[in-house]
Amino acid sequence: MGGKKRIPTPDQLRDYNYAVAGHAGTLCDADGELFIKPCTQTEIDFYQAVETQGYRDFADIMPLFMGELRLSNPEEVPLDDGLMGVIAGNGDLKTTKEQIAATIAEHVAKVAPDATSDQTTWVPTQGKKIKTDKSVVLENASFGYKKANILDVKLGVRLWADDAPAEKKKRFDTISSQTTHGKLGFRISGMRVYQGSEDESTWDDEGYTIYDKDFGRLTVNDDNVVDSFRKFVFNKAAGVDQELGRAVCSAFVRDLQRIEQVLASHETRMYSSSLLFIFEGDGDALASAIEKNNEIMERDSAESYTCPPVERTNMRLDNRMDSGIVLEDEDDFEDDEDEDDLQLPQIYTLKLIDFAHANFTPGHGPDENTLTGAAVSSTRTISLRPAWEWRFQVPPGSSLTLKVLSGTAEKDGVELPLRNAYTFSGIKSKILTWHGCELEIDGRCDNDSIAEYSNPAANPATSHVNLHARLNDMRVDAFRQRREGPRVLVVGPPSSGKTTVAKTLTSYATRQGYQVITVNANPKEGMLSLPGTLSASVFATVMDPEAVDGWGSTPTSGPSTIPVKLPMVFNYGRESAEDDEDLYRELIARLAGAVSSRLSEDDEVKGSGVIVDGIGISEDGQIGLELVAHIVDEFSVNIVVVVGSPKIHTQLSSRFATEKTSLGEAIQVVSIDKSDGVVERDESFLEQSREAVIKEYFFGDAKRTLSPQIQQVDFDSLVIYKLADYSPDEKHSLVTEEPSSLMQHWTFAVMNASVRDSPDVVRAANVMGFVYVADVDEDRRKIKILAPVSGRLGDRPLVWGKWPEPYINLLG
Repeated sequence: MGGKKRIPTPDQLRDYNYAVAGHAGTLCDADGELFIKPCTQTEIDFYQAVETQGYRDFADIMPLFMGELRLSNPEEVPLDDGLMGVIAGNGDLKTTKEQIAATIAEHVAKVAPDATSDQTTWVPTQGKKIKTDKSVVLENASFGYKKANILDVKLGVRLWADDAPAEKKKRFDTISSQTTHGKLGFRISGMRVYQGSEDESTWDDEGYTIYDKDFGRLTVNDDNVVDSFRKFVFNKAAGVDQELGRAVCSAFVRDLQRIEQVLASHETRMYSSSLLFIFEGDGDALASAIEKNNEIMERDSAESYTCPPVERTNMRLDNRMDSGIVLEDEDDFEDDEDEDDLQLPQIYTLKLIDFAHANFTPGHGPDENTLTGAAVSSTRTISLRPAWEWRFQVPPGSSLTLKVLSGTAEKDGVELPLRNAYTFSGIKSKILTWHGCELEIDGRCDNDSIAEYSNPAANPATSHVNLHARLNDMRVDAFRQRREGPRVLVVGPPSSGKTTVAKTLTSYATRQGYQVITVNANPKEGMLSLPGTLSASVFATVMDPEAVDGWGSTPTSGPSTIPVKLPMVFNYGRESAEDDEDLYRELIARLAGAVSSRLSEDDEVKGSGVIVDGIGISEDGQIGLELVAHIVDEFSVNIVVVVGSPKIHTQLSSRFATEKTSLGEAIQVVSIDKSDGVVERDESFLEQSREAVIKEYFFGDAKRTLSPQIQQVDFDSLVIYKLADYSPDEKHSLVTEEPSSLMQHWTFAVMNASVRDSPDVVRAANVMGFVYVADVDEDRRKIKILAPVSGRLGDRPLVWGKWPEPYINLLG
């Protein structure tokens, strides 16, 4: 609106026909820019208090206050309109002017001066005009839209003010208990949606579907309230598709969070106030407004050093979304010179309205009753079409709960059953659907997006399915011929998504009933073990999608609905396979020997084969390629899958072109594309992820808190080895270490060896478990250790690795 308009006189007003809730009698000026609402003095006082007391943040979430207007003199209000009927003391209904006047006079004479509101007879208005000569003049929030969709949401569990008559309190309490007010703290009071029904006979003359107050009272309940909101936003008939609807929802959420913050920072009491949601309901006009908004925003940003600031109140978003909307901060600009040129188009509006029972109440704290309804719910639904993905990032320390409401969905190949609640924390992942699904999300993400593909073939994950199908054929042949199934190695550059591919192939195999052995050859990320280890396990049952490492749980994690896994673990104690090539090669050979033994012992496992999650290798690193060749040789790998690197694929294809496995098989090198959803995991995120794995080992998973065994041990009863510094010129083993305070907060591996064994034997032994050094008392020569289970160490040696370094004190 260009400048503050002059308040019109009563004869210049006309009826406002677009109110979806509240009392009748609202008006507007001839241009429709002003909204005139009959009101009580209390409401005028509240608007004026916001203005005079300088509550700028509160003013921002309210309609722009233009002033007040007296519609008539009190004595000019017709008695017939002012009083619809009065009941005399004997119960007779008085309807004529003379009877009513006489009855009122009689009742007034009998009322004591200190009569309370509870003694007042209350007559519901039933949405009719309130009897007042006062009105508040506001900027019309729906002005400027081509087809404004309007939603009124009444806030609060309690709907009546302290001075309300007893009958009104009783009636409003009944409404609250019988509607969504009771549990959710809000109710849909009414809404109008452009082309909001497939049945055109339900449209009004302007093409709107009207949902009156009975919709929110009788139709909407706690179970379908989300679907009711979807009716307001998502409207294919009007051209508001999923992308546009999500953009509008994101904008509303941002402003709703702002309203929540303002209400929480002020001491008020409001009863029956509402949130007014408005957005452009014509899809073409909405898309055009967004595009124009982006053009203006980008142009203004580019010319900000010369272009004077302009007031922008129509679009309040904070960055460019996948929808293409540029989202802007709430900057305040005051120069109107170029406003007509740079005025942003109307896209959406959200305001707090209706203050007939609102007051500032210093010393009484925020209005928790209103905040109950205004609080931003973290629950939302997401609809995915076939082959689409929902990608999300949840920071460590936060959690997100996900349910599949309909359709089918999977995470890393694990199918998620309908309405099962899954909780994720400290994760960057995706949910994939091949047939379409609807998800319910409770919690907030650092970042999330929907990856849309025109058809399944366009999604890179299709290559995982095709690869699994090929492996499945090989397993069928292996069982028929009673020989080993496929042995697969997955490699790629760092942050290529290779581990996700390994998980997906493992999961698909278990879903088919196979019992594959999966191997983690990457010490940087432990599998069913702590970081810094190499491990292998038979996956005879489904993986646990909630597991902190994404693979599954072990007996130390506590009870689980998904069977735990029992891995074979070797302690490497360094971050990269290249940090100590000799030890890495030795442990890979030991691990391969254990895998070979298991294959020979179990025909089911033998025919299912092996999947190795390999190391991340540089495209220009020769050492990494040599270590890959070592893994291929030790595990008799016959299929190498290269993720996201044509160069590495070419190098390995050349390397293995003429080589065969120990079983006489040719080595195939397969290339698959890196998903565009793979994100870089910074060191801080990886560090926190490692902390979570270590903490779960000793204290159980996030669903329950276990108590680790704490014991004091004498220095003399321990034999502690430390990994020697690596040098490529000579082979180093382990060196003994005396307990010291430097060991505090480190995790030691308990080796499956004896203190009497040589260091070479100890370092090549598999791991029995881990202990955590909580405290070292050098004066008393005591060391306090934590273990996930009770029991003494006996003569088991401990090995102190060089990685991961301690980041946290598990005992606080």
